[in-house]
Amino acid sequence: MAMVLAGVLALGAVTAAQKGKTKAQGKVVDEQGQGLADVMVAALMEGMEKPFQTAKSNGKGEWSIQNLAAGKWKFYFGGKEGLEEKTVDVALGESGTVSVPEVKLGKPVDHDALINSEIQKAAELMQTRQPGEARKVYQSVLDKYPQAQPAFRAQLLGAVAQTYMAENQNAQAVEQLKKATETDPSNTDLQLAYGELLLQTDHAAGEKLLLGLDITKVKDPFPYMNIVISKINDQKPEEALELLGKLMAQFPAENTLYYYRGRANLAAKKLPEAKADLDKFVAAAPPTSRELPDAKKILEQMKDIK
Repeated sequence: MAMVLAGVLALGAVTAAQKGKTKAQGKVVDEQGQGLADVMVAALMEGMEKPFQTAKSNGKGEWSIQNLAAGKWKFYFGGKEGLEEKTVDVALGESGTVSVPEVKLGKPVDHDALINSEIQKAAELMQTRQPGEARKVYQSVLDKYPQAQPAFRAQLLGAVAQTYMAENQNAQAVEQLKKATETDPSNTDLQLAYGELLLQTDHAAGEKLLLGLDITKVKDPFPYMNIVISKINDQKPEEALELLGKLMAQFPAENTLYYYRGRANLAAKKLPEAKADLDKFVAAAPPTSRELPDAKKILEQMKDIK
């Protein structure tokens, strides 16, 4: 809107395609229905870059623009300080007078504040274990703002997926995450969440997705642990070790990876390497670590290995 109204100051020559015999007229009013004076009206024909002609509303809020050609036109209304801006699409015939529907201009809506308020409301509903209600809020924002940036819509779709996961409806969650990743393919976090959940319903597809990601952009190594375990169980320890090598390069401070590499080395019959990894894991693991009992048990069985 601002770009169009700014273009009013740089109106070029009117092309023959824009000239015509039709007149458009209408009225601009405030929220109480009273006429608004000095509202700028710009007429832009479909396919053109600059407004054809402009006008200002009079003291009663009335305006008119003449010599318009047949075709699809967009009328821009704005330039009134403290009031919102609007557009109206109108199809014009070869001649005659066309009455454009009355345009009401109110105070601008702070959409960012409104969206933030709705998202906060949904987050509180999730905290109070009402995922179904939270989902309604997220979905209402998606429905109200179909023109929102893809990155934002993708995050909302991811939030909808979380509400389904909270209800153990993984199939629906997978569907929402699929939409999210298609909406914003650059969002690695959503790709990671999608791949991790997909492992549960279609392991091959989930593995392909996760292994296709750039690990240097991944923020969490644990979605890959199911792949590592699967490789070990399928007697493919070397593939597990290769993946673990990449993860450990990306997450050098993540001690739990030593446990999984120890298990992979054990499966590959690399016993000294397995013992070294498990020793390192046990030395730094917190008492609450779920892998700790298993690591200690394996080390007890390997105590005579040098």
